[in-house]
Amino acid sequence: MTLLSIVTWNSADSIEDCLQSVLAQTHAGFTVWVVDNASTDDTCARVAALAATDTRIQLHPLPENTGFCGGHNYVLDRTESDAVLLVNPDVVLPPDYLARALAVLHSDERIGTVCGVLLQSTDVDPVVDSAGMVALPGGRFALRHHGRPLSSVRFAAKVEDVPGADGALPLYRRRFIDDLRVEGAFFDARFFAHKEDWDISWRSQLYGWRTVLATQCHALHPRHFRPSDLRLRLRLNGAMKADAVKNQLLLLLKNPTPQQLPGLWLRALPRQVAILLFALLLEPRSLRAYSYLWRNWRAAWNARRQIQTRAARGWQPAAFTVQPTLPAAIIQQLHTVAASA
Repeated sequence: MTLLSIVTWNSADSIEDCLQSVLAQTHAGFTVWVVDNASTDDTCARVAALAATDTRIQLHPLPENTGFCGGHNYVLDRTESDAVLLVNPDVVLPPDYLARALAVLHSDERIGTVCGVLLQSTDVDPVVDSAGMVALPGGRFALRHHGRPLSSVRFAAKVEDVPGADGALPLYRRRFIDDLRVEGAFFDARFFAHKEDWDISWRSQLYGWRTVLATQCHALHPRHFRPSDLRLRLRLNGAMKADAVKNQLLLLLKNPTPQQLPGLWLRALPRQVAILLFALLLEPRSLRAYSYLWRNWRAAWNARRQIQTRAARGWQPAAFTVQPTLPAAIIQQLHTVAASA
């Protein structure tokens, strides 16, 4: 069974198109959880109306906004499906998307994440929103091929290894989800929203998992928010701007290995100083990001210790487990057989 997880917040203008495309998937055997983050519009009413016509949809309204991270953690902590597709409420899928992505996921047990090519429109030659993510100097990242016409992009193969997957539509393996949990949670709730996908991708690299782009999987995603777009940033509310600053600092604190930490921070420092000066002069509400880190640095450092301890073990294939009530000699024989298989 496959699970599709959708987190909504005032998503009435897009959720029906999203769900209709989800329900039209050719792959059989999936359920859809819609977690609503205390929307003030009629998102829940629209989802409930569709759920009344299709039992595959479950609506879970929350009393407060827990963000992208909290909403998806709610789903992941209460389900056990072998694979989970996270779907942004403004995404529209073609009918074969899930079937194609699952085929790629099941092709190699080391693949933890599958992403597709997200397009910003249904034009004849649409602009690419993302085709995975790439790492930039100083612990930053970028969307691969963002803003390029699809016709100008040449993919090397049907399946390409990429450094990361955009959080708008990643397909995750359950064992990958459980392996990446830190302090019991898959997504770090401190991120709330934005850059949590790069946090997952970075951790995935540290643990030895593969993230792949299925180049034949296309979906519609008209992106509305990018913190690096200064013109758009000026129109955003203060909380979103502060999250963008805070989350980059969390990334730099938690994920670099001990060997990488000095050099990466040295490369990141000029930009971080510029961001601090920008906040002091033009965006004072973003200064709350620094006060947050000051108050919570111990918790973040504890998360770092857990991540780096697990990262030191590298890739670990699926564990072979037996009932502990078996005699020790039989258990040892089974482990020997598994190791030689």
